[in-house]
Amino acid sequence: MNSDRNPAFAQPHFPPESAFARLIPALAVEPWPSDALLAELPFGRDLAGLVDHERDPKDNRDTPGHVRAVVKKALQINQHGLSGVVQTDDDELLFLMAELECDYQAIFESPEMQRRGWSAKAAHGYIAVAALYHDIGKIIQRERHTTIGYYHLLYSPEQGALRAMFSTELDHWLFLHIIRFHDVFGVLSTGEGSLAALVDLIPMREMSEAERLGILHLFLRITLADIAGTVPVREAKIRNMMADLRRAAAAMPAGGKGTQPTEGLAFREALIGADTSVGRAVARIQRMLAEPGLPEYQDEGLDIVIERELMAIQGSNVRQFANTFSHVCKLDYLLRFVRALQNQAKEKDLPVRVVVNAFVALLCRVVNEYGDLTYRVGGDRRRIGIALKGWTREPGTTSKLCSMLFDETHLALQWATEEATAWFYD
Repeated sequence: MNSDRNPAFAQPHFPPESAFARLIPALAVEPWPSDALLAELPFGRDLAGLVDHERDPKDNRDTPGHVRAVVKKALQINQHGLSGVVQTDDDELLFLMAELECDYQAIFESPEMQRRGWSAKAAHGYIAVAALYHDIGKIIQRERHTTIGYYHLLYSPEQGALRAMFSTELDHWLFLHIIRFHDVFGVLSTGEGSLAALVDLIPMREMSEAERLGILHLFLRITLADIAGTVPVREAKIRNMMADLRRAAAAMPAGGKGTQPTEGLAFREALIGADTSVGRAVARIQRMLAEPGLPEYQDEGLDIVIERELMAIQGSNVRQFANTFSHVCKLDYLLRFVRALQNQAKEKDLPVRVVVNAFVALLCRVVNEYGDLTYRVGGDRRRIGIALKGWTREPGTTSKLCSMLFDETHLALQWATEEATAWFYD
């Protein structure tokens, strides 16, 4: 039997009579469903709207080309691995991507995954369908579309038809969670997020480490397709994403190689604990400063400047700061401000050190201000997010805040803190 020609065999997650089973071979021919097939798919009208220039063009201005591109990039990753969307001549990076591809293949062909109906080929189909639906929330609102898309698929009238596309509750759950958290690896790679954000991707019940790693690999590939469908994937980006996956694996009791189930809560605490050192806090700050792409912030030695300033501000409290920082899962919209801060410094011909010092001071102030929220009554810790959209809501405000950070730092820190808000992850 040729599994390529038999959707039911190749895709155990989708019932053989379902529209999703027919969707997989159709996408292999053309990376977008025909009008007839879209009409059969649950939420097909919304999918059609995502590529319609006339439907909410202001809010979804990048969507028509983007969604098609992401599906195409996901298919390229399925066929060629991570290197299918990463252009590089760096032999070391090519080796690292090939090594991770071998890990991916081994995980999805493992007995633990096969017992749940997985294989590398089955994962390919699942990734293709998830790429098609990943931005479904943008048909309602561009901002926070990941969460909006999740609840849209979960509670809208067509949710029953969507559930019928999947063979098991776990398959359905995983699909919804890919929609909800498909940007997490991208957020981690920029430093906006901490490793603790990966906790949300994994069920808290007992699972084998192979199962947990399999889920993380799926998320990484969807995130990579999403990035590649928007901009060329930089070498630093894929390196950071792969490093985060390996750090998550290393946090597991057997380094991601074990087959015995481990408790979900134990994995959660190990994952958070892997990000609590001062060195990890420095590396995260360095990622944020490097992300806008200005060459002067790509220097590997910048970590020394960051650490020195962090120690000067925090003193003996630096380890406590790093621990609290690891519980800040998201610094929402921070990169917009980093970009503006660096650009203004460049216009004023200010040295990199001045920007680093101002940014570290700003980050310390905000994290310390909201750090108490990471503590529960009784001493347990919780994860939080900090929303910083107020810093970039208006161009004039952003420019003034940047100037004040350079000239009147104390007042700028006070103002910036008042414009920040926090929310609970747990």
